[in-house]
Amino acid sequence: MEEIRNKIQNRTLARPALDPTPYLERFLQRYGNKVVGVFMYGSVLSQTTATATSFPDFFVITDGYRRVFRRFSHWLWAYFLPPHIFHLRLDEARQCKYNLISFSRFRRECSGRAKDIYILGRFSKRVSLIYARDPATRDRLVQCCENAMHSVVPWALRGMEGEWDATELAMSCLNISYAGETRVEADSKVPKLFESEQELYLAVYPGFLERDPSLRRRVEKLGDGRFRLMESPRQARLRRLRYRLFIKQSQIRGILRWPKFLITVDEWLDIILAKIERAKGIRIVPTPRQRRHPLIFGWPHFFRLLREGAIGPSKRPTPQKR
Repeated sequence: MEEIRNKIQNRTLARPALDPTPYLERFLQRYGNKVVGVFMYGSVLSQTTATATSFPDFFVITDGYRRVFRRFSHWLWAYFLPPHIFHLRLDEARQCKYNLISFSRFRRECSGRAKDIYILGRFSKRVSLIYARDPATRDRLVQCCENAMHSVVPWALRGMEGEWDATELAMSCLNISYAGETRVEADSKVPKLFESEQELYLAVYPGFLERDPSLRRRVEKLGDGRFRLMESPRQARLRRLRYRLFIKQSQIRGILRWPKFLITVDEWLDIILAKIERAKGIRIVPTPRQRRHPLIFGWPHFFRLLREGAIGPSKRPTPQKR
């Protein structure tokens, strides 16, 4: 496992192409010594996935919520449905979205005990640790990333069918966060993610499969570099049921987070409408009443997007032929 651990550490500690210093300074100014670590994630990490309209996304990890949230309701929401999401605008040209979560809950959501796929899915991909309070904390945060990448493999296996190879396993691991959320994404998202860090993903996900005895004994390796699950018909039914229940639970919990966005994310409606137009080419102009109360009067637009396939969970991607 040491080789896998080193690959994850090297990529996690590698500096992103975009300088995060102005955003990091604002986080530290706002939350002070409560900040344990800060991760950058998302499309801006790679020129392959970044677009002209991309802006950075962050996770701010704190050592608790005391002196972070002033309202008890915010603490309560963070406990049941972490993380809280905020929008930060530095100036007209620079803005970001950041997630805020306690370190104890973050560690749980990066493990096999995760309540849903929201955090587990994001940290099972490549992220960049741009700040850690001290070296020991840095090591614990990197360990969380390793745990997330390890923990997502069993969930991806539960969704596999037939025979598959290492590339298909890696892309299923990348896709699981999109399968577990109702969201707007371009169709090419997962293949681009895979292309941006192909060496890392092909080393890590199949590497865990090869080296973890609890995973290896569930899989038969065929002679042509392909794999299949070893299971009885009853085990296959239970596997599929467990996978569907976890994905459905993740989708429900994701939708339940939406009201929080209206409270914590400034310009939330404009951000999501711009993303829909950018990713799907669909322009929506809400009425003044819909803009004031989108969760009450915005449902006609939501159902239109569902009918047109603009939002929803992602299906398992097909690897591109070379």
